Amino acid sequence: MRKSITGLTAAAAVTALLAAVSHADAAGLPAAAAAGDWSVAQTNTLAGEDGIKQITVAPTGSTWAAGYQASGGKSVPLVQHLLSGKWTTVKSPSSTLGEVSALSASSSKSVWAFGTTDPGTFAARWNGTAWTRSTMSTGHYFIQDASALSASNVWAVGGDQTKNSFHWTGKAWKKVALPAPARAIAGVSTNHVYAAGTYKSQPAVMHWTGTAWKLAATPKLKLPNADAVGVLNDIYAPSLGDVWAAGGWDWSCGEDGDDVCNQPFLLHWNGKAWSSTTFDQGYGAFSKVTGDGSGGLWLLRGGWNPQLVHISGESVTSVAAPRPSGHDISITALALQASTVWAGGVAFPEGDPDDPTGNGLYLRTG
Repeated sequence: MRKSITGLTAAAAVTALLAAVSHADAAGLPAAAAAGDWSVAQTNTLAGEDGIKQITVAPTGSTWAAGYQASGGKSVPLVQHLLSGKWTTVKSPSSTLGEVSALSASSSKSVWAFGTTDPGTFAARWNGTAWTRSTMSTGHYFIQDASALSASNVWAVGGDQTKNSFHWTGKAWKKVALPAPARAIAGVSTNHVYAAGTYKSQPAVMHWTGTAWKLAATPKLKLPNADAVGVLNDIYAPSLGDVWAAGGWDWSCGEDGDDVCNQPFLLHWNGKAWSSTTFDQGYGAFSKVTGDGSGGLWLLRGGWNPQLVHISGESVTSVAAPRPSGHDISITALALQASTVWAGGVAFPEGDPDDPTGNGLYLRTG
């Protein structure tokens, strides 16, 4: 397995990871039966098709999920709230808007949902009683990720199509220029917000210092292919001295160049320097990263029927995401709630039968 560390001091977790991955198999990660006791927690039984796109956990522990539900031939917002261990459908921002693409909560009375409308994007806040919408001037692209630090301090990013971030000040949304496009964002405090994406084909982390966005001094990684582009898809920032960014290389491959090859990597900030770990090619890039509640990490790798990767101490293990019998699944959300990690997505009948209907799906461990 290819591996590297750059920086003056690497965190102990990364050092342990490097020691562990040297024993990995050809797929890039060792198979392990003890990679976490993941199980199917809930499959939605709503009318029509529905799916879960995002899960958010507020600092208070209030846990929410959102995505889409088919209604009248179009996708409308779906919002669900974790109540007594069950995901329960609650009031959505509107029955005339599109699906929810990003979600973040700072408390049970400050939940922000973002999604598609025609044209552009909607932003809506749940205040504990009702949803209220605010105007965002994003053009024709949608918000891909958001981080709510408080009811009056929310950040959002729009993915590869824009070099703007969007900041809610409590009264209005303001555009704030980024050094590069960002797919993910995570705030630690007012003066420490991190956005992740790509810059000049390299993975890029950007740091908001309270006055401006600046490119972080992340390691320059070796390209696995001349045409490879390195992108960070998610960022997890539990503290000022512990920030993880996950993604991978993508490039065209195969005999006719009509396939896509991937190679995942992790970046880590330990409060003093950034370090990097690059894995062998295998089953997709990392799309999500979160904690495990015990100082380790869970990562999502791949799209349909993906792998869940666990890093704990010197152990790096991978397990196939469980799925309901007779179904294929796609997982797009991953979030830590206390000692439980939730994954969310959609399950379709196996084998892609005619006119399949998908159901929102939740997996859990811990």
